[in-house]
Amino acid sequence: MFHREVAGMTQQTTLGVIGAGNMADALIKGIGVRGLLPPSSIWVTNRSNRARLQALGARYGVQTTAAKTLLLARSSVLVIAVKPADTPTVLDELRGRVGRNQLVISVVAGFPLSRLEGALPGVAVIRAMPNTSAAVQASATALATGTHVTADQLTMAADLFRAVGDVVVTAEGVLDVVTGLSGSGPAYVYYLIEAMIHAGVELGLSDELARRLAVQTLHGAAQMLVTTAEDPAELRRRVTSPGGTTMAALGVLADRGFSTAVRDAIERAAARAREMSGEPGQDTGLSARIVTE
Repeated sequence: MFHREVAGMTQQTTLGVIGAGNMADALIKGIGVRGLLPPSSIWVTNRSNRARLQALGARYGVQTTAAKTLLLARSSVLVIAVKPADTPTVLDELRGRVGRNQLVISVVAGFPLSRLEGALPGVAVIRAMPNTSAAVQASATALATGTHVTADQLTMAADLFRAVGDVVVTAEGVLDVVTGLSGSGPAYVYYLIEAMIHAGVELGLSDELARRLAVQTLHGAAQMLVTTAEDPAELRRRVTSPGGTTMAALGVLADRGFSTAVRDAIERAAARAREMSGEPGQDTGLSARIVTE
């Protein structure tokens, strides 16, 4: 049964999702888990994959339509969750059909607020940068607000994305860094786990055992950070006994430039995000703030 869990959502809120891919699936699933909206208040459409659209309707009981005009008429909040190449077409379809009383949230990488607001003049627009961990309600999502967004609309957007994990609000000037750090971040972690598993197997463990140990080690370390809220450097020091095995391993990573490689990777991802948006480099000396319930 629908219950109003957080302040920004009301029983009058209706959500329209343009795009029926993985992010749409994750968001709809999270909304259902949190009980933010009933399925009857969620509309979904996509360009051509009708089978995918029907699957979402069958899985979650949401309303599906091939007609964007119907979805636009029924939705107070619109989420654009399509591929970057399809976004100009979607914006053309929305132009003149979205009212100033509606909120538009884009999860499209590479489309700055200036382009979104240029296509939708006078409309409240928010950029959202979640990551793939939204699929298990563990995303880190950053929001950047456009010119016309009200405090209530920002709260509503934070409510929606808190359904799939943690939420921060930041200036758009640092959103490319967020993309490099947390948007692409899950891939860095998977890459590390891959390397740990391969090393374990090469040194004599079975693939199953190496994977189990590596994954649980990551899970436990992340849980320690969440539960204790301590500085990761302090937790690292506690497990690094002088002259011990951990110190020997960390010495190898330091010699190979581990920290520098991670920093350079995040910087390159951020630069690529700027390249995709066509925006020049921006000042990143702004801090994000956490949105709390």
